[in-house]
Amino acid sequence: MKTKKSWIDNAYIYHILVDRFGGDTTRKNANQFMGGTLKYISRHLDYIQHMGFNTLWLSPICESKNYHGYHITDFYKVDPHFGTMDDLQELITNVHSRGMRIVSDFVPNHCADTHPFFVEAKTEIHNRYRDWFYFNEDGTYRCFMNFDELPKFNLDQEKVRKYMTDVAKYWCEAGFDGLRIDHAIGPSFNFWKTWMAEMKKHYPNKLFIGEVWCAGLTPDLFSTVHLKHEWRKKKQGISQEELQKDYVGVLDGVLDFAFRDIVLRHIYKGERLIGNKDLEWEVKRHFSKYPKSFKLILFLDNHDSDRILFHCKGDLTLRDEAIDFCKSQRRPFIIYYGTEANMSNKESIFSGIPYADLAVRECLKIDDKAPKAQRQEKVQQ
Repeated sequence: MKTKKSWIDNAYIYHILVDRFGGDTTRKNANQFMGGTLKYISRHLDYIQHMGFNTLWLSPICESKNYHGYHITDFYKVDPHFGTMDDLQELITNVHSRGMRIVSDFVPNHCADTHPFFVEAKTEIHNRYRDWFYFNEDGTYRCFMNFDELPKFNLDQEKVRKYMTDVAKYWCEAGFDGLRIDHAIGPSFNFWKTWMAEMKKHYPNKLFIGEVWCAGLTPDLFSTVHLKHEWRKKKQGISQEELQKDYVGVLDGVLDFAFRDIVLRHIYKGERLIGNKDLEWEVKRHFSKYPKSFKLILFLDNHDSDRILFHCKGDLTLRDEAIDFCKSQRRPFIIYYGTEANMSNKESIFSGIPYADLAVRECLKIDDKAPKAQRQEKVQQ
């Protein structure tokens, strides 16, 4: 039986950290809002489309206490640093008028510790929002990994589940073509089963793709996530490949960290990528482990990882080979903003230095006066 094609199958995706796209390049990059806006993205759709991209992925646009958007304080409001709901609607309309698609980050697992629900929940045991979170008898609570500023929602409570489902519907109604689900391993599989059934009933053509990633997930943090066969994973460790496979039949697909790991292993072995039979065989074997209906979204880097040019030690031709190899797989492929401008980081963001990830979250300003032909062309199809 032939698998029905979806728009995502031909997606060439430009991943934008909203605050950094058009942010102030005259200031030192810092752990604060730097000025990127939705209007700036709208004004530079020519730039994005000229490079061949047909899909945008935006970092979270909800009101947040941090520039990156993952510390949400209001799930129903566009962060005023980025613009207004009208600005968002204008961007979505402009994207669709070009025959392009647009996807947003969706953060259901947790909120900021300054979110009104959590602030109220902390005040007393019998508060109406107390059971929206996982409080212990001593007043401590579960959070995202080990970050106290990100309390974890109890999405197995029916009222919490309904709230977060309604949030997802709200942004789908706003016009997004799909949602990239942050930290999809946080909510339970029972939550995803009911959430997906409801979302697909209303939005059968929208795609819901999970960030399913095991990096940093040590056994002491297992209580903050939901895992299949947890006892085995505690004993044997977590395989990225197996973790992704756990979401077949649960979500529409996942960001393919396992594919990325394969490519990076060959880069670090000092190999070239084009015509590399060992690499091709390993990737083919990897893909064969998933049904064709399950969407594996390829990428080389993002806001939580070292840039691909860093992995390539500044070798632009090797970076280009990595991009070409990804394109040759004929699957959805994401390029992180700034790759076209040869952005890189000098030191690994996993150095342990506070806010080291700022090195891969620098501001990008587009030179509107430069002829299109003079801009970095390697990301083009």
